[in-house]
Amino acid sequence: MTARTRDALQGSLPQLNGRLLLLCRALLCAFAIAAVVIAILLPIRSPLEAAVYGLRLSKAVVLITIAGILAFRRPRDPVAALLAITLLSWTITSSFDFGTETVLLQTLDHGRFLLFALTLLLFPDGLWQPGWTRPVAGCSVAVFLIGICEAAGLLHTRVFLPLAIACVFAGIGSLVTRFRNARTFALRQRLKWVALGLLAGVSMILAARAGLAWSGSKAMAFLWEALFQLGIMAIALGFVASLTSYRLFDAEAAISRSAGYALLTIALVATFGGAEALIENLGQLYLGSGVGSISGAMAAAVAAVLLNPLHGRITDWAEQRFQPDLATLKMELPHVASREAAKGSTRGLGAEVLPLIGAAVHATRCAMLVDDQIVSADGITLSAARLWARSQKSEVSASSGGMWCDPLFPVRLRLGTTPSGNAAWLLLGPRPDGTFYRREDTAALRSILPAIGQALTTTLAREAIDAAIASRERKFRRDLEALNARMERTEVTLREVVARGARPYLGRA
Repeated sequence: MTARTRDALQGSLPQLNGRLLLLCRALLCAFAIAAVVIAILLPIRSPLEAAVYGLRLSKAVVLITIAGILAFRRPRDPVAALLAITLLSWTITSSFDFGTETVLLQTLDHGRFLLFALTLLLFPDGLWQPGWTRPVAGCSVAVFLIGICEAAGLLHTRVFLPLAIACVFAGIGSLVTRFRNARTFALRQRLKWVALGLLAGVSMILAARAGLAWSGSKAMAFLWEALFQLGIMAIALGFVASLTSYRLFDAEAAISRSAGYALLTIALVATFGGAEALIENLGQLYLGSGVGSISGAMAAAVAAVLLNPLHGRITDWAEQRFQPDLATLKMELPHVASREAAKGSTRGLGAEVLPLIGAAVHATRCAMLVDDQIVSADGITLSAARLWARSQKSEVSASSGGMWCDPLFPVRLRLGTTPSGNAAWLLLGPRPDGTFYRREDTAALRSILPAIGQALTTTLAREAIDAAIASRERKFRRDLEALNARMERTEVTLREVVARGARPYLGRA
């Protein structure tokens, strides 16, 4: 079955070729030029507008750069092309105020909505999966037409925005369904990056829309504008990280950190507000008047005191919730190492801990080097690892830990010193995407090194004792065998003497 036939059966978008590719590139160039011109030539009439102009210009730079990256990195991908055109059109429409009623801008914004909805429904492989994404796409087209009619004055309704939001949320629901049905780890990681960008971006955009509707004061205008522009950039960054497969294995860390910061901010704001209200009410109750700015200062002090405990608890919760592999590694590996140290061997210790380490940090291969010899390996055959160790013996012995320039095992962590005076190393290969380990990974690995080193010392001492006992037993067996051989020769000699008779010997005596 050819690729074209398979795509037709699965209902996927074809790759961009020929005239379609030229048309797509022409549209990208036209939108990019329009975005640059509009971002640069917007008028500035006040200091507030200057600050807003800076935000919009920064957003334009980010979105145009991302569109260029998508155009060069994935030139024939229809989903990447849809997303690039969406971002460029979003750059244009979001450079104007929310209340701009120009028909051309509204039409362009409605077209951006349609492209964005289709991107959500087709991401990341251009497949209409699940099956209900096709009706949602048809509804998105209908909503787009309703928006065009409203902008042109043909319909006197205001249903476009709620219907468009519903279509966008349906597209996000299709991403959730594809994440649950994903069979490959890489696809799940790509969808996690998109989920992070969408969650952060859509939340900020909706907060900006709601804030502008509830509070139209000029003092808050900059805040709503900043939230809106940052939301657009967050969505764009999530998509580009997914489509370019940039640091796929950092998705959990980014989600964990974002959730931790969000919860910490909410907790501190709630603590500050509650403490300020409580102190002010108590002041009015007992002092008979308000305490003025003292309540705010005391509430800020309470929030500052609770900052470190809240940060630690929230960070631990976020790690256990969004990075369960690392949390499991730090909790279970010391117990596994101590259990293996109590009854196992060095090779058995490596066989137990190396798979746990590789699964937690997504290492392609792991090995344990003891006395310049690989004693255990995971993700690579023991013979291949030992061949590498023999070729790198001098470099490994002279290294001091950390990262070095070796394609097979670029990371090595010192486990301790063996009884023979040599160093023991934990060797790690690169991650599947070729990127280096993040800070959380290295911190988790360094936290478990003492447990592995202690278990390794115990197993090496036991093996040394067992080797000494085995050596003594072998020496005892050799001595016993030699004694038995001498006794057998003596018995043979006595039998020969008896057979010949003892008289000749007696006469000589």
